[in-house]
Amino acid sequence: MRTPLTELQKRVADFQVSLQNKGVEGALLVQRADTLYFSGTAQNVHVYIPDKGKPIVLAYRDFERAQRESSWQVIPLKGISKIPKDIQEAGLPLPRVMGLELDVLPVNNFERYRKSFPEITLVDISGEIRLQRSMKSDWEIARLEESAQIMSLVMEFAKEVLQPGMTEVELEGLLAGKARALGHDGLVRMRGFNSELYVGTITAGAGSTAHSSFDAPITGSGISVAHPNGASLHEIQIGEPIVVDMVTVVDGYQIDQTRILSLKPLSQELRMAYETARQVEERIRSALIPERIAGEVYEEILTWVSENTPYGENFMGFGTSRVSFIGHGVGLELDELPTISKGSKIVLKKGMVVAIEPKFVFPGIGAVGIEDTVVIEAELGARYLSTTPRELIEV
Repeated sequence: MRTPLTELQKRVADFQVSLQNKGVEGALLVQRADTLYFSGTAQNVHVYIPDKGKPIVLAYRDFERAQRESSWQVIPLKGISKIPKDIQEAGLPLPRVMGLELDVLPVNNFERYRKSFPEITLVDISGEIRLQRSMKSDWEIARLEESAQIMSLVMEFAKEVLQPGMTEVELEGLLAGKARALGHDGLVRMRGFNSELYVGTITAGAGSTAHSSFDAPITGSGISVAHPNGASLHEIQIGEPIVVDMVTVVDGYQIDQTRILSLKPLSQELRMAYETARQVEERIRSALIPERIAGEVYEEILTWVSENTPYGENFMGFGTSRVSFIGHGVGLELDELPTISKGSKIVLKKGMVVAIEPKFVFPGIGAVGIEDTVVIEAELGARYLSTTPRELIEV
């Protein structure tokens, strides 16, 4: 779906306020999620946004598709060194101070921009972009709701295809294929350096407790040392918890969700832990209120789990695998702001979308938990965007 012009205009106008407040006269954006957000195209482009006036899109490949997909003026990109001239020929003054996405821009690329703009001061503008993108418009929420519908259908499909002896990878392949057939974009974008993910994490039994490089409470062991997280060749057994932590994407917008499946009922101990996870999720959801501090919500939930459940040592991982967050922003990327994490100073705002994921990990046994994507709206807490029923799925 093409991004409406009114949506792009609002995004650029809000960003220009940030530029003006920071004393930055223009920003040159190159990171894929950011350029898509401001231009409406995911082609290989640079987007230059002045502090006043209309932006321009400089397209390297594919120029014609960028023209069709973006509502802004699209200019062929013939080289980094020619960008200053392109800006001027578009009727815009060269900035004295220009913003770049220094959180993701490779040093070699930065040096090329510095060489091309020798008289211009280059500053980081990534924080302002990430904070703006954390607050979703009604149009963005609608895309997330469409993505959530795909996820619900995928989980219904999971009940039909799950069989004893099936490997984690086989289940992952079936669910990923079904999601694609239903309209899932297929690509999970992340901003973090060296962050890699396929469809998510589908893992079962003791394999769910494997430690991994991926910053999550449940990662799976993966197939090889080269891809050390996610589904493995482990054959799913009767009675073990199966973690289906998946991402579905519509028009770039991602829903992150976790459900627990099993062949036959789980043990009473694991069922109790799962019900506790559901209680914790509700506490997190109701605590996500506009103007609260994200880090304070994290500490409140951590304290409640420690004082009111027997699973304090198992919450959000175990031992060295524990993570220091209980939720993370999602949208065009899976690792957006805000993070509901230790020490976070971010003030929660209406329209922020967060994947909340209370999970318990039991070494040698398995893991249980739940994850849903929610949008912060009012004093009653966040609203669920995920639509899949939250009960255990026992086949």
